[in-house]
Amino acid sequence: MTLSLEDEKFLAVAVAAVPRVAEIIASFPAQHRAGALVVAERQYMQAADEFGCSELAARRWVVLVMHNLRTKVNHRGIDQQDLEGLLRRLARSVASRRSSGISLKSRALHRA
Repeated sequence: MTLSLEDEKFLAVAVAAVPRVAEIIASFPAQHRAGALVVAERQYMQAADEFGCSELAARRWVVLVMHNLRTKVNHRGIDQQDLEGLLRRLARSVASRRSSGISLKSRALHRA
């Protein structure tokens, strides 16, 4: 299939924006990401229209761009959840060590 100049321009801009848009959406709380994806899809459709893509072509390209975007958001969301989980485990570990260290120091002082 041959792309029109309008389609090529839209796809270049849309694909280039995906990493940043995914980063922004992934930073939202999980319960708000679905709504943010709906807004992103609307914005991509509007951009395709403004670039002069036909409605049929716009729908086709936006479906592909949104698939890419959702994939990236999901990966970033998982990465963010993993990092948050790691941070919580580290914080608990540090807190546990501090309380153990205080207990050991207290015992040593009481023995002396």
